[in-house]
Amino acid sequence: MKALFIFDDGKNSTFYLYDLMNGVNRLIHFAPEIPLQTITLGELYTREPIEKFVAHFAGAFSIEVKKYLVMEKAEGLALVRNSGLASDGRFHVTNPTSFTACKNQKRYEEGDLALTPEEIDAYISWQIDDDGSFGVFTRQEDVIRLMRRKLVTPRLSMVTKHAGKVSNYTKTNLNLKDLLKMGSGYLAKGDAPMKKQTVPTLGTYELSQEQPYRLVRIEWAENPVQLREPLR
Repeated sequence: MKALFIFDDGKNSTFYLYDLMNGVNRLIHFAPEIPLQTITLGELYTREPIEKFVAHFAGAFSIEVKKYLVMEKAEGLALVRNSGLASDGRFHVTNPTSFTACKNQKRYEEGDLALTPEEIDAYISWQIDDDGSFGVFTRQEDVIRLMRRKLVTPRLSMVTKHAGKVSNYTKTNLNLKDLLKMGSGYLAKGDAPMKKQTVPTLGTYELSQEQPYRLVRIEWAENPVQLREPLR
């Protein structure tokens, strides 16, 4: 099964392709700033109905995917507030790399952090980090993992039980069988065995000179997924 997960934040939405087919356990991140001729991938997402966008996404990258699950950033933050805070009222994460958040100009140091609800928003907002990397994908996965634990589980009885919650927090065309497959495939194996890739890959793109950084050019030949030639 292939499914496109979209963390919806308007033109700054991020895209996660889950590939659980034929024994493969792969996750590919797609940056919203990928240029598609005159607009970006994120801008295209804001302009089209979800089914049409998924079809255009599949065609642009020559990937066969029809299943999707969309979570608005606001709903993700609500899920954290409702289900993810510790007894001290904070969201505990391990930040892999220090960075300065563009949204609040706060410095988030590497290591264990206890974030307030307000700090979480800037922590997971799309940006290209100080070092030119896409560390935000790893940070957003803290919220995505919480969603999986709360809404998608490997057992059919629990998937059925949480089906209503899935529809409350997300927009999706995944059915119960799809959720069960995602649970038994991805969740059962955990994150460690999953092969993760990012498009564009570090070292294959050029950035603007000033922050906030923007993508200027991508060398597609060096990337694991290719954008079709006419769209470059």
